[in-house]
Amino acid sequence: IVTVGSLSQMYKGTDVLIDAVSTMRTRGADAHLTIVGDGKHRPELELRAKRLGMERCVRFLGQLPPGGPIRKELDAADLFVLPSRTEGLPRAMIEAMASALPCIGSTAGGIPELLHGDDMVAPGDAASLAERIREVLASAARLSAMSARNLAKAREFQADILQTRRRVFHEYLRDKTAEWFKTR
Repeated sequence: IVTVGSLSQMYKGTDVLIDAVSTMRTRGADAHLTIVGDGKHRPELELRAKRLGMERCVRFLGQLPPGGPIRKELDAADLFVLPSRTEGLPRAMIEAMASALPCIGSTAGGIPELLHGDDMVAPGDAASLAERIREVLASAARLSAMSARNLAKAREFQADILQTRRRVFHEYLRDKTAEWFKTR
């Protein structure tokens, strides 16, 4: 399992993910977690993993340079998880999806715009997250379906498609503003 995000604030839910992986391991799963990102909360998250007896199955890689190093971690993973408490439209998740990586996230912010409802849990719910991860990893067919769905969704965020959407939106605003001024 891999996650990517800042550890400067706790809103990315990395603590929830550590707890979920601990629950899975307690129930016999051989789950390992890679955390890409850094920030002031890293020491307390490392301590949390240690207190849960998971220092050997949780890797804290810190901040990696963009491109190849992050792609390498995504390619090595079976699943990307982002259990945010609050979120915009998470670029890290879109990048994982563009790598055809199955993803699980919370229902916070823009994540529901990206993921199917069966691939999300409520923010802060480590028990439900552990169960969802277990369900997903137990089914090769589900992983395959998630991978295909995520890759297709990520294509909607390619630069040329976004540029066209922005242009259409700006033209709409321009036209509506011009209409509004005509009535004043």
